[in-house]
Parts: sequence; structure tokens; C-alpha cells
Amino acid sequence: MLGHNIIKDEEIDILLEDIYQRYGYDFIQYSRASIKRRINRIMTNDRFASFAELRFALRDDPQFLQHFVEEITVNLTEMFRDPLFFRQLREEILPQLGTYPLIRIWIAGCSSGEEAYSLAILLKEANLHHKSLIYATDINPRVLEIARNGIYPLSQIKSFSENYIESGGKQDFSNYYTANYEWAKFNPELKQK
Repeated sequence: MLGHNIIKDEEIDILLEDIYQRYGYDFIQYSRASIKRRINRIMTNDRFASFAELRFALRDDPQFLQHFVEEITVNLTEMFRDPLFFRQLREEILPQLGTYPLIRIWIAGCSSGEEAYSLAILLKEANLHHKSLIYATDINPRVLEIARNGIYPLSQIKSFSENYIESGGKQDFSNYYTANYEWAKFNPELKQK
């Protein structure tokens, strides 16, 4: 019978080392409690009876590895998630960046793209979008597809808009998306760069 907390700390070490050695994904610095909880959930949901079965699947099935990565990565984000940071970026950093001929910004671990769209909006309002390139990357292809589409639940727009205003937003936030039933699609021009 499958039980709760069936994977041991030393087994997690072995698993993470296997993944790193075989595929190059490094999850070793992840919060131990979080990764243990997520691995145990995978073992339960995917009905692995033992650590050995899970280890074998990860080592010998790249498709299962992709599923594993999607399940253990943390994908928490929202637009203008830390409004005070974005306000400081808007008021202090972007004016300095504006003196450069080209601005390149890399958002590593962009999740579903809300921070990338937030930056694109800031750059647009600072009249710097035309000379900027935003690189948004993530290990999880499922959330990258959401980012690529730029479509988010309408239920999130209220908090996005509040964060935008608190960050010093200069426009009506609704100028940046089109609402349709239960979804909001962000303007394609935001992802041109």
C-alpha cells in the first residue's frame, strides 16, 4: 500500500543527483520540505510502489522526466507581483537604462509570463520598448505555453490592475488587454520584443 511521506531524505538526494547527472536539471537547492512533498505527491498520484520504481522511471523515460519537472516546479507569479519593486524599477532603473542603445532583460524562471508582460508594460510606458529585448525562460514547457499565449483568467485582472496602479502605472490597465468572457488576452505588441 502506498503511504504518505514514503520517500526518505537520502533517497531524495540520490534522485536529485540522478536527474542532474543524466539530464542537467539541478533541483538540489530547492526547499527540502517542498520537494519532498511534491515527490511524495508524484509517487502517490502516479502509483509508484517504491523509490526504486520512481528512480527507474526518471532515469529511463525522458517523457516521465518532463512530467516530473512540471509537477515539482513552483509556478507562482502575478503581474506587478511586488509593486514597490516595479515602482523603483520604473522611477530609478529604467531612466538609467534608457541611456543605453539596447536593453536586454532576462527573466529566468518566468513561469507563466506575468512578470515578462509587466516589464513590457513598464518599458512601453517609459518609451523604451522599441529598443528592448526581453528573454523569458522557464524549465517547465507547460507554463511557457501560457506565457507565449498571453491569456490569463479574467478573475486575476483585478489584482493585476491593483498591483499596476500601486507600482505607479500611468495608463488605464485595460488598455493592455482585451477581455473575452472569462479570459483576458494581453496585446500582441507587448510580446513583440
